[in-house]
Amino acid sequence: MNNRLLLGLLILIFSVSGCQLAFWKKDANPRAETAAVDNDLMIAEAYLTRAISLQDSLQADRGVIDRLYQSTFELLDSLGTARTEDSTITTLYALADSSYNNFLAFNEINDDSLLSNEVLEDLDSLFVQADTLDSLMVADINASTQLTIPASDHRNVQKAIKYFTRGKGRKVMQRWLARAGKYEDLMKGILRKENAPEELFYLSMIESGLRPTVRSYARAVGIWQFISATGRAYDLNHSWWYDERRDVVKASHAAARHLLDLHERFGDWYIALAGYNFSPGKLARRIKRYKVDEFWDVPRLPRQTRNYVPTFLAAVEIAYNQEKYGFDIVKEQPIVFDTVTVTDCVDLNVVAKIINSSYRELKNLNPALLRWCTPPDRDRWLLNLPAGTRDLFVEKYDEIPKEKKVSWVHHRVRSGQTLSTIARSYGISLSELKRFNKIRGSLIRTGQSLVIPIPQGKNYYKKYASSKRSSSNTRSSRVSSTSRKPVTSVKGRSKKVYVVKAGDSLWKIANSFGVSIDQIRSWNALRRSRLIKPGQTLNIWLPDDNATATATAAIAESNPPVTKATTEGDAVTHTVRRGDTLWEIAQLYKVSIADIKLWNRKSSNKIKPGEQLTIYTR
Repeated sequence: MNNRLLLGLLILIFSVSGCQLAFWKKDANPRAETAAVDNDLMIAEAYLTRAISLQDSLQADRGVIDRLYQSTFELLDSLGTARTEDSTITTLYALADSSYNNFLAFNEINDDSLLSNEVLEDLDSLFVQADTLDSLMVADINASTQLTIPASDHRNVQKAIKYFTRGKGRKVMQRWLARAGKYEDLMKGILRKENAPEELFYLSMIESGLRPTVRSYARAVGIWQFISATGRAYDLNHSWWYDERRDVVKASHAAARHLLDLHERFGDWYIALAGYNFSPGKLARRIKRYKVDEFWDVPRLPRQTRNYVPTFLAAVEIAYNQEKYGFDIVKEQPIVFDTVTVTDCVDLNVVAKIINSSYRELKNLNPALLRWCTPPDRDRWLLNLPAGTRDLFVEKYDEIPKEKKVSWVHHRVRSGQTLSTIARSYGISLSELKRFNKIRGSLIRTGQSLVIPIPQGKNYYKKYASSKRSSSNTRSSRVSSTSRKPVTSVKGRSKKVYVVKAGDSLWKIANSFGVSIDQIRSWNALRRSRLIKPGQTLNIWLPDDNATATATAAIAESNPPVTKATTEGDAVTHTVRRGDTLWEIAQLYKVSIADIKLWNRKSSNKIKPGEQLTIYTR
């Protein structure tokens, strides 16, 4: 579909439904934090609108379009925890996701994340076909004695091996095995250090094609494809400046710990792998409900998860027996690098010059850095350098005059600010601020992004960030200072105590009781960044009329009734009718478009009459 037509249709949909494409205007709130979120939404939509408009131009630079999309995703990722109950963030993300995949497909960009999705879709169709296996395939399964995770001769493992050793699948496996040479020694060493099975390395191969910078349509990032929430749970943080999910070393340590936690929980590696791909809480409930203890016997798993384990087992079998399957691979050279801890905001261009390297090489060695420098919002940063250059860097960097160690900070213009006030706040001249941002006049707009050049940027960044919070959040501070203790009474409501269970989130609990996340935070004096944990108690204040019925339903985890569909458990099968759209289906079941695509292994928003979609109701 023409992208301008797609954007026009979406504008029409929002207009008819009473919404606006100008998402940032919805639910306006005078608080500074909400205003900042609204500004970010406005900027994200501007990036996306520009990207969509450029897609139709044959002369447009594809690199520029791709950067606009990445900037959109980065902003939306950063807002994921700021206002999780706001559906506008999810809706805008769905539009960006659909448009970006259309851009990749139209331009036939060689992106391994898209390729991985195609492989899994191919395997999905192969797994549901009647068995057409050669008699030799069973004999080809070789249980390697040095491995911790047992091999399997299950028919779907055999089918996956057949796929990866013939035709299109063979070409994909050749590419992955060649790239494995770059990371195999590094990542297997990390797995061994964490006491995790080293063959888990090949899980990252089918997750990302061993590409540290890959972003999937399900918002997963990096070589191990962590989503934002799971990444933060294992100390993988991200901001406008960096994303530690793209750091091969940190992400590998996190993945090893996460997989070991799953194995400890389930006591079985196949089920642990399924939990890595699917919700561990939902998986545990299925196992308990159907009284099964083997992965192959767990019913009603999403197709993606059902196919995930045999695909991994096939990859391991081929990787450890390449000669038997006819692979003669020339592997890429192993990645090696020095590391140095820096406490300044270090410009990569300056580093490249003093160690006789290049900016591109440093970016390749530091995929977690999203910008041109180490993050000014971190006290210290472990910087990767080309092998053998650490001593040269330590020797030369201290010799550089401070005025040439130009650091950078990213400033978002707030209401009432001018170029002059911003320049004074950072201690730089107005002319320098305008020169670095290529501004001719003096006009700036609220929400605009400015690059601030400053020496020793970290200190200035923290000082100014602190002053911004104290000046702009005065009202918020007064509110929070008076609500540090849990609420003891709410007029017209009765208190119900809820005990947090494994897999719970504030979003899930709020939906169960029909309240908002902000209400739960306010009632329990939870800070916005605070996580909840199993065993924790939360006070839920419900209207007196329906407090008992609502609480009983929520605690029993009963499923909401769903019309126009047949259900079993919490899985719903929806048959697409003529005229249906993913947006309308998502609204019907109160789920997101991104979730529907994830559950059904779809990389675009295209659906057709008669197609059956699996929906998991909450």
